[in-house]
Amino acid sequence: MADAYHTLMTVPLPLLLGILALVFLVINILFTCVYAFTGGLQGVRAGTILGAFFFSVQTLSTTGYGAIYPVSVAANFASSVESLIGLLATALATGILFARLSRPQARVLFSKSIIIRRYQGSPTLMFRIVNERRNQIAEARMSVTITVDETEDGGSVLRKMVNLKLERDVSPVFALSWVVMHKITPDSPLFGKTAHQIATDGSVIICSFSGIDETLSASIYARHVYGAEDLRVGHRFVDVIERKPNGDLMIDYGRFHETELEQTAE
Repeated sequence: MADAYHTLMTVPLPLLLGILALVFLVINILFTCVYAFTGGLQGVRAGTILGAFFFSVQTLSTTGYGAIYPVSVAANFASSVESLIGLLATALATGILFARLSRPQARVLFSKSIIIRRYQGSPTLMFRIVNERRNQIAEARMSVTITVDETEDGGSVLRKMVNLKLERDVSPVFALSWVVMHKITPDSPLFGKTAHQIATDGSVIICSFSGIDETLSASIYARHVYGAEDLRVGHRFVDVIERKPNGDLMIDYGRFHETELEQTAE
C-alpha cells in the first residue's frame, strides 16, 4: 500500500477497528502455528492448538499470567520476537487511534441547495451554513470558487477556477448561521447567464470554510461542492432562527435545508 498511514487516517472508524482486530488475529494465528510446531510450552500439551493460541495472545499483549510459559530455546526465541511485535503494534495502534480521535473536525453544515434570488435590486447567489456545535468559531472565513470552461484560440477548452466576490467573506465570530452571498454583477462569471445555461455548462461551485475552534484552540476546515442539480432559481431560504421565551436564539435544524418560492409583487 502506497500510503498506509493516510489510508488508516481516512477510513471510517469502525473499519479501522476491524483492521486492527484482523491484524491482531493474524499475528496470533501465525505464532500459534509456531508454538504448536516447536512445542516447548510448559502447561500445554505438545501440538495443542488452543493452548498455544492463548499463550500467543498473552505474549502479544504482554499479559503473561504465568500458567503457561516457554521452556525450550525455540519457544523462548519465538515469544521474545512476539513480545517485540506486540510492543510495536500497541504503540502504532495507540498512535493512530489518538491521532484520529484528537484531530479537530468542523461541524459546519452547508445547505443542500444553492439559490439565486433578487437581493437589494440585484440577482444574488446564496447558500447558508450553520455551526452545529454549541460553541463559537473565531476568525471564520469563506471562499467560493466556480469552475468555468474557457475556449482558447486553438479551439481547446481549458477549465479555470474563478473566485467569486462575496458580500462578506470574514466573520469575527461564527456561532449560529451565516448566509453567504455573491451578487451577480457585470464582473461576475455568472453575469448574463440564464438558469438553464448555469445548469447545463457543467460548472461546479466549491465552497471552503476555515476558522479557529475556540474550545479546542485549533484550526478547522470544511468544504462543500454544489452542482447544477443543487441550484434553485427564484427561491428563498425559510427562516430557521427562533427566539426562546428567555430571549436566547435557537436554530430549527429540521428546516435548515428548506427553500420556498419567492413571492413577487404583482
